[in-house]
Amino acid sequence: MHSKAFVDPLWRAATKLFYYKDAKEEGELLEMKACIKCHTPLGFRSHSISSPEEDYDKLAPLPAQGIFCNWCHNINEVKHIGDAAYEVAPGGGLAEPSTMLGPFKDSETPFHPSKYSELHTKSEFCGLCHNVSHVANNLPLETTYDEWKESPYNSGNPETTVNCQDCHMRQRPGIPATGKTERPDNPGKAAFDGPDRKHIWTHYFVGGNAIVTKLLGSEVNAGMAIERLKNAADLEIIKEGSYSTGQPALIKVKVINSGAGHYLPTGVTEIREMWLTLKVKDASGKIIFSSGDLDKEGNLDKDAVLYNTQLGDKEGKPTINVALADRVLHDYRIPPKGHRIENFSFDIPPGAKSPLEIETTLKYRSISPALAKKLMGDNSPEIPIIDMVNETDRIILKN
Repeated sequence: MHSKAFVDPLWRAATKLFYYKDAKEEGELLEMKACIKCHTPLGFRSHSISSPEEDYDKLAPLPAQGIFCNWCHNINEVKHIGDAAYEVAPGGGLAEPSTMLGPFKDSETPFHPSKYSELHTKSEFCGLCHNVSHVANNLPLETTYDEWKESPYNSGNPETTVNCQDCHMRQRPGIPATGKTERPDNPGKAAFDGPDRKHIWTHYFVGGNAIVTKLLGSEVNAGMAIERLKNAADLEIIKEGSYSTGQPALIKVKVINSGAGHYLPTGVTEIREMWLTLKVKDASGKIIFSSGDLDKEGNLDKDAVLYNTQLGDKEGKPTINVALADRVLHDYRIPPKGHRIENFSFDIPPGAKSPLEIETTLKYRSISPALAKKLMGDNSPEIPIIDMVNETDRIILKN
């Protein structure tokens, strides 16, 4: 996703639509322009592009690569965490190549100077971009780094702290490397003629996006996103008391963030959807209770248990346009190593057949089909729904 940051068609469509349609005031326009700063850092800092108003397709090939290898490995100074507040030390071409900064203290190559950088081994490096505040009013829009910093994964002890890299740069196909799985070393060489090393940091940088990478040709990355989502959470069904026909019933579901070092979900959580479904059937297959269903257009039931944030504008009205955001109206998500317990009440009909079958699933999609269609029209991609975790149980009814 780093390399696709600037060519991501959903991001492009959103910035174009929101810039032209809604952003009017100076602060709103500045916020929309700031999108460019992270999605094509070289394009922004070289003054090649400064606004969604410009033609994205006319940007030169190198800055159009989004966040590319040299860019990250040339970051040499932190001004503050978030909002791309860093400096880079570019070189002077082949005659004077830049110094590559990274996690090894013994790197040597005839092509460029190399230097060890502790920053590149810490979550603070990721936090340079993965904390985002509104340019005009400083409203926190994305707080992934802060969520990690305040979590149990940040123990304060270097020996036990789990940094962003310890999950996202250990994952490879078949090894999701989350907080609830093993995170084994990846032995190998960092360069063709380099020394054998105990661990080589992977550079897939997979999160939860199974749409854009597949759309742009990487089935591997899309598959790894699904694998990561399936190893992020757990569910527990809690039965309350006894259950009888013709009586009210209560079922609780405990939703546990067992695998993510940040909130579930994180990032642009006003767009992402993670929700809980619950279905109760009797022995004849009749549905007694259902929650979290989708209609035929793929829209989520308004009463579903949805984990997300809702931004509001200056008048307190809901908005998904970050340029207009002035406040957070609602934040209902699950913190790292934390949980939420959801209550489902329903009546068991007199003729229900025992036993009752209970099934609950935590589901995720990066964007709703309705919003994707609003952004991209008939070119909007199919939006996959990932079943993150599923749990079943049964209830024996009393007469």
